[in-house]
Amino acid sequence: MTLTRHRWLNFSNSITRENECFQRAEEIDYLFKVADSACELLESYHLLYHEYVNAGYAQENKSEILFTKHHLHPKTTVLLAKSESTVISTATLVPDSNQFGLPMDDLYGKELGSLRRQRRKVVEVCSLASSTHRFSRIGIHNFTRLLFLYCVFLDVDDVCVMVNPKHVPVYKRLCDLELFGDEKHYHRVNAPAVALRADVAAVRERLGSNGLMTSYRNTLDSQYMSLRIALCERITGIFKGEHFPRFRPNPLDTGLINRILSDVIDDLQDLSLECKILLRNSYPGLQI
Repeated sequence: MTLTRHRWLNFSNSITRENECFQRAEEIDYLFKVADSACELLESYHLLYHEYVNAGYAQENKSEILFTKHHLHPKTTVLLAKSESTVISTATLVPDSNQFGLPMDDLYGKELGSLRRQRRKVVEVCSLASSTHRFSRIGIHNFTRLLFLYCVFLDVDDVCVMVNPKHVPVYKRLCDLELFGDEKHYHRVNAPAVALRADVAAVRERLGSNGLMTSYRNTLDSQYMSLRIALCERITGIFKGEHFPRFRPNPLDTGLINRILSDVIDDLQDLSLECKILLRNSYPGLQI
């Protein structure tokens, strides 16, 4: 299944009854959802591993999982695109914290520090991967656009992402992102990186002035349904809610963490005591 016959969403179009007709499971090509089980998380880590190894961004390991300390954060959120029961795209939202910081701190700690001194709430979008042989470019763009819109409705001030410079035009076009840090070499993936940022208040203001905030709340799920894409209730709920929600608990469980932890986290020994205390309190029985 592909989305090659579908064009990118035009949110200004009115919704017709015909656009709302796709209701049954057999009439849905894809499901965009928030991961809500350890099994879905494990499948997303496998997809991330294979795509990054194929791209030369990661080395092979026996577990065939790509998993960092930031995936352990109890408020980390993983979004997925699924075709039937298979995860075909994934992205991770990591909230800033005193214990873990953000993945971008490796390269852009100074830039993030300027936001932290202003007491701004920052979330980083990271660990993006898609199965390009199962998911078309248009489908990936739909998923990418949705995950950044999802962030706009969170209780955050800034959305940051670190991408390969060749992808900058696409992210700026789809996601209201602006340059946040100059190009640098990211040693973890042995590739160049650029930092991008969206000021969430400014994005909300632009959407509101165009009437799109109301449109997203009322018609987003119908727009996606017209493209044969279903959205889970946790995604539609965030657009329809009256208040910006806090991050939901990470569905990681202690058993999964204990099973894969030692094999796939290179920087485990660098975890601070504060990190370990937070993790032990969040995941009772964790062997760390």
